[in-house]
Amino acid sequence: MNILVTGSAGMIGGYVVKGLIEKGHTVIGVDRRVSDVKLPGLHQVILDLSSKAAVMQLFDDKKIDRVIHLAALAHTSGVADVSWEAFKKVNVDCAVNLFEACAKFNVPVLFISTVDAIGMVKGMITPETELNPISNYGKSKAMAEGRLKEICTTWNIYRFSPVYTEDVKRDIQKRYYLKYPNWAYLIGGGQQFEVLNVTAAVGAMVDWVDLPVDNTIHIIKDEELLDSAKVIAEERAEGRAKHLIRLPRWLVVCGYGLIRVVFGRSNKTYLVFKALWPFRTVG
Repeated sequence: MNILVTGSAGMIGGYVVKGLIEKGHTVIGVDRRVSDVKLPGLHQVILDLSSKAAVMQLFDDKKIDRVIHLAALAHTSGVADVSWEAFKKVNVDCAVNLFEACAKFNVPVLFISTVDAIGMVKGMITPETELNPISNYGKSKAMAEGRLKEICTTWNIYRFSPVYTEDVKRDIQKRYYLKYPNWAYLIGGGQQFEVLNVTAAVGAMVDWVDLPVDNTIHIIKDEELLDSAKVIAEERAEGRAKHLIRLPRWLVVCGYGLIRVVFGRSNKTYLVFKALWPFRTVG
């Protein structure tokens, strides 16, 4: 099939492109920059998704069987504008342009969302759990999920747990590092977190191409939990995490209560919330 992949030049996008081509598909890779991936079967298109006309023209010009929408503003390191408006433009407005093209040309779409769209929720979480996002990233992804359901008739949503590769672990290091590579922290005896290896993430997206599109939401994660105490021990054995701050759980719970009073529902309280009550999801 001809698969359109947005964000094809990104870290995850490059793996997705390779995985799809290895399965015999042709990939129309859409990004705002040139991809490092150079493979037969990849047709790269430099395009800004904020241009609705350009997106519609792309669908008019190309035969597209399915779409994987991966492009997003997620990591803010080195990003000058991290306002809500910036997140909304990239993660909602651009997504809407793509969704409207998918609807017009009757193309099924897989939207890659995030567990951050769930937000501050305790207890077991399912795809039907009411969303309570806190961060601009989570809010924008939750809003885009809603717009997808309104616009498209054939879709799936995959909410990814924090993604990591063997070389890039910034999303999971927040769970056990105050400052990489020397200052680590441990709450109580350690916490266990749901995470997602890039290989599993890519496998889920590549497999979706051959699955029925059934308008359902799925939470994508590794089978094995990340154990912060075990990881820190491994880091120390390799010469990192030289300084380990051990925090009694009761102290962190008290601190959470205090900052919740001061800052309310905010990114600050959300970060501590996630450390104390990690996601436990099914579905």
